[in-house]
Amino acid sequence: MRQLFFLSMVGCLSLFAASAYGGTIDPAVEELIRQDPRREIAVIVKGIEKAPVETIRDRDKSRRRSKIIKALKSAAESQRDVGRILKRELIGKTKQLWIINGIALQANGNVIRELAALPQVESIVLDETVNAPEPSCTSPGPPEWNIGMIGAPQVWALGYTGTGIVVANMDTGVDLTHPDLQDRWRGGTNSWFDPHGEHLSPADLNGHGTGTMGVMLGGDAGGTSIGVAPGARWIAVKMFDDAGSASYSDIHLGYQWLLDPDGNPDVDDAPDIVNNSWGLQDPYHACITEFQPDLEVLKASGIAVPFAAGNDGPASGTSTSPANNPGAFPVGAVDASSGIASFSSRGPSACGGMFPTVVAPGVSILTAGLTFGLPGGYTYVSGTSFSAPHLSGAMALLMSAFPHLDISAINKAVIDSARDLGVPGVDNDYGNGMLDAFNAYYYLLRSDHIGVYRGGTWYLDKDGSGQWKESADSSATFGIPGDIPVTGNWERNGTGRIGVFRGGYWYLDLNGNGAWDQGVDAAFSFGIPSDIPVTGTWTAGSADSVGVFREGAWHLDLNGNRTWDEEDVSYYFGIPGDVPVTGDWDGSGVTKIGVVRGGTWFLDMNGNGSWDEGADAAYSFGIPGDVPVTGDWTGSGTTKIGVVRNGTWLLDSNGNGRWDEGIDRVHSEFGIVSDIPVTGHW
Repeated sequence: MRQLFFLSMVGCLSLFAASAYGGTIDPAVEELIRQDPRREIAVIVKGIEKAPVETIRDRDKSRRRSKIIKALKSAAESQRDVGRILKRELIGKTKQLWIINGIALQANGNVIRELAALPQVESIVLDETVNAPEPSCTSPGPPEWNIGMIGAPQVWALGYTGTGIVVANMDTGVDLTHPDLQDRWRGGTNSWFDPHGEHLSPADLNGHGTGTMGVMLGGDAGGTSIGVAPGARWIAVKMFDDAGSASYSDIHLGYQWLLDPDGNPDVDDAPDIVNNSWGLQDPYHACITEFQPDLEVLKASGIAVPFAAGNDGPASGTSTSPANNPGAFPVGAVDASSGIASFSSRGPSACGGMFPTVVAPGVSILTAGLTFGLPGGYTYVSGTSFSAPHLSGAMALLMSAFPHLDISAINKAVIDSARDLGVPGVDNDYGNGMLDAFNAYYYLLRSDHIGVYRGGTWYLDKDGSGQWKESADSSATFGIPGDIPVTGNWERNGTGRIGVFRGGYWYLDLNGNGAWDQGVDAAFSFGIPSDIPVTGTWTAGSADSVGVFREGAWHLDLNGNRTWDEEDVSYYFGIPGDVPVTGDWDGSGVTKIGVVRGGTWFLDMNGNGSWDEGADAAYSFGIPGDVPVTGDWTGSGTTKIGVVRNGTWLLDSNGNGRWDEGIDRVHSEFGIVSDIPVTGHW
């Protein structure tokens, strides 16, 4: 504890001290060497070479993970000179940490300085010790209140319980004999890892890990549901030994094992989610990034990493590491009345930004306890340790419902669909708000994403992150320069597809493969060359149909036969020079029309095709010159508005028709100024 305290203090000032020998040595290590150069000190030697995991973007997750593992192991081979020195000094007990290109060992000051002088060594840090969190037993709460609060039963009712998803925890272990957990273990030699060598099969002498696993996927063997994703399977790392301690190198080994449990990079047996209900005990609440490289590797591999926010509240600025590291997903705690728990750590994050990301139930939670070989075994617990597994379980539900989605899309859905609590908007108590698995499900089911059309090439934000990602997003060549892009659900299958309008002719990608297939896709004439194309669900329950806007007049293919006939309709809404927009403004399932004129939106809310003062809506959103866009940004079933300005997307997320700083959404990393923006449910 004293060593950790020292590390935290120096972490606020300078993480590393410069070494006269060319490398960098942790000041805590330097101090121990100064006290006794002959003392054997536990350190981690980190290599300077880094695997380019961020450039490995294969869409196939198994192939991507295999390449990442092989790249990490290849980078770790750069430490051969370290191995030669260790062999000469007869230092045989080491831990190979290829996930960070590191080696954990014990050596005296002279050897440490010699290692630091090697050109391939980046730094040498103290192999610190972390203490296990203790289970916090509390008074009972209402049965299943926590499960209901996050909307899990509604997702179960849709048929999604986490089946096919593997969750893991880094914790004190898991009691394999518990009736709610025993049958959910994946089993085999690749489903349990004890870096301390104390237990060959799942075990837990503390109870904390059993409790977190119970919240993630426990069943109802005790007569009431305790887990969020009872259809999922689990594996586990016994991060802490039986005495309740773990070294930094043990934690690195745990993450390394989770990336490749069977040791064969060509066999993908990694979990989908790794729950982290632990943190570094640091009275200064600093930004300690020792494990950020591990988290970045897991995320690049498509593995979710929820973290407990910490129990150091109620003061502000009490974030904990690694939960406050960039890329982590910290979860705060609320009680049964949705009030923030007094102990829940608050932001802002010491690493920068808002903290936590979301909140979830964390007071008086019924979960699995140690059985001690006897029937039953349940306990009520409190702490953000038990909030984080609510998120892990919710993610398992969403992954089972949308197995094709990248973890970035799942993360975004959870954030954007959270129920706002506390002061309006994002804050440093509740973050983005209350986790809601049901809201997140419908967000993913119905929300529209952005994209751009660039001279015949489409770039579509399939994962909904608002950023172009080679591994998750898609591009297609459909059309030629000068075409006007159009999108719609041509086949009424819930998926947005692409098309182009060229001189009065429509070319629609009916099969959704992003290429023109003669005889399969659709080509027809509707309109004249100077028309502006529009699309929408003009009749409830139908596929999207086409239409055109011509000098203030709308001509809509109401019956969807892709030709103008007496069953179709014309409206007069707008004036020449207006920009036409369409959307389901009231969530009725029918697309309605509107126009944008110099930054002002005029929307036909009642759908009668004419402007009705007092019934229809006028909003000021954007400025003259902006390109208007529409879409269901939150999956609520209602179309909202937005604009693209010089390549930056400004989206009215809450649907009130005005810009709300900190609440509405900005995307500045998708497309360039000359692109034509498109939207759809890709």
